[in-house]
Amino acid sequence: MKHLKAYKLFENLNNPIRIEQFLAEINFPPELRPQVESWWNQNRAEIRIHHFNFSSPQPIAGVFLGVDEIAINKRLPMPPHIKLFLALHESGHCNQHRDGRFMAGYYDTVVTGNKPEFLRAYTELEIDANDYAFNSLREMGLERLYQFEEPRLRGNQGAGEMVWRMMSADIARLNPVDFIDLLKKQIL
Repeated sequence: MKHLKAYKLFENLNNPIRIEQFLAEINFPPELRPQVESWWNQNRAEIRIHHFNFSSPQPIAGVFLGVDEIAINKRLPMPPHIKLFLALHESGHCNQHRDGRFMAGYYDTVVTGNKPEFLRAYTELEIDANDYAFNSLREMGLERLYQFEEPRLRGNQGAGEMVWRMMSADIARLNPVDFIDLLKKQIL
């Protein structure tokens, strides 16, 4: 039974969904889907989306799993437009990882115990991913859906202390080989 459960969890990463299916699964308004689908397929077609229930006891809403892969937690209740924002935000982290800007500041600093550098890098990387998501939404013409929620959605930029504690504990407990391994161990 244990092996079947592990296989079922890893199956989530073997079956990415297209943006059209993701929007349907999150119940994104049908009248707005064409503009999102068109933008995504022109600008983010390489990004593989996984949408499943994370097994983490932590309230992890989404993660990036490499240069072209994101996972969004199906279990956490969020309005559809917030899940779209989250997918864009995580795809922004894919850009950072592809550009070589992510691992040294976000993960390596926790492993080496450099909290001040982690907090600086964390804030910078979260601002950048949020900017990417909001700029993308503007390009899609959807800024009106988010105009009153932007300050709340940017709240993650100030969560560095909490993330430091969670990552430090999870690195000690899970013994990952790198950040992507940590993320997979956290959500699977």
